[in-house]
Amino acid sequence: MSDLQRISDLENQKAELEALINEAEADGDVVGRINFSTRLEVVTAELNLLRERDAQVAEVSILFDGAPVDGSRTIDARFAAQALAYFQGIVTRLFASNLRGELAQRGKIKGADLAALNIRGVATGSFGFLLEEKDADQTSSIKTPIRESLEKATALFEEFTQENEDEFLIDVDEINPRVFTALAKFFRHLEKNDATLKANLPDRQYNFDRAGIERAFRRISETNVKIEPVTWTGTLVGLSPIKRTFDFKRDGAEEIISGKFSHQVSQDYLERIEKKEGITLGDRFHAKIEIGTIRKPDGTISVSYTVTDLEQEPPQFP
Repeated sequence: MSDLQRISDLENQKAELEALINEAEADGDVVGRINFSTRLEVVTAELNLLRERDAQVAEVSILFDGAPVDGSRTIDARFAAQALAYFQGIVTRLFASNLRGELAQRGKIKGADLAALNIRGVATGSFGFLLEEKDADQTSSIKTPIRESLEKATALFEEFTQENEDEFLIDVDEINPRVFTALAKFFRHLEKNDATLKANLPDRQYNFDRAGIERAFRRISETNVKIEPVTWTGTLVGLSPIKRTFDFKRDGAEEIISGKFSHQVSQDYLERIEKKEGITLGDRFHAKIEIGTIRKPDGTISVSYTVTDLEQEPPQFP
């Protein structure tokens, strides 16, 4: 069971008690200050326990405000359904990216069923929903993959809405094109419906106001992302399976291309090392590579290379 609503209630109680303690101190009310302080200790202890217990599992409260929402009473059903679908799309793509390293440009996303979130209840404070992963286990000792995907999603929200234009231009280089597309749909939906957003995890809270949503929408509209799959044959001249980086010289080209391996390629390589079947640098390979091109709002272009498959060319005998 999700404890996010209880955490939210305790946070409100804590803020009220802290205010009452300050008032009691200002009025010289010693007894009142002691009573409020005692209650604050109990509330803080329970809050810390719940935060620690929920710190590893995927649960989030998504709250909307603005035109589609009437206070904390109602929300436009079509807006809410589409917003949750777009949010789920972001989490699914991040989850799949963590499993497979990089996403294909088109086609069904593997792991989509595993990344599905359930609506646990209605979130109060504005109008929203409590979401958690299926069969969430609050006793997990490590972060679940879906929890990591939720954290990454909210971090991306911060990157898109941040005021610093230069930092955004740097951050966007690392975003997978398919994840970028999902983010674009979500923010476009919020902008079109004059909505704002709050996203609360057990251990942190985010507030994305109207100005932030407008910045994100503008940046999305002004950024063009394209991914092109190619197959090259050439020589592998550098490789780091831990950092997931490679250096590759394509046949007929003078320049050496550097980029990243997908997670799966790196894992395959590590397994080959363990079996003493390691890849030898200088050998020839057929490499499937995704060329990602991002044209950013300032007009600059960044190009990334990701190897999604690597096949060693059989040795040629005279």
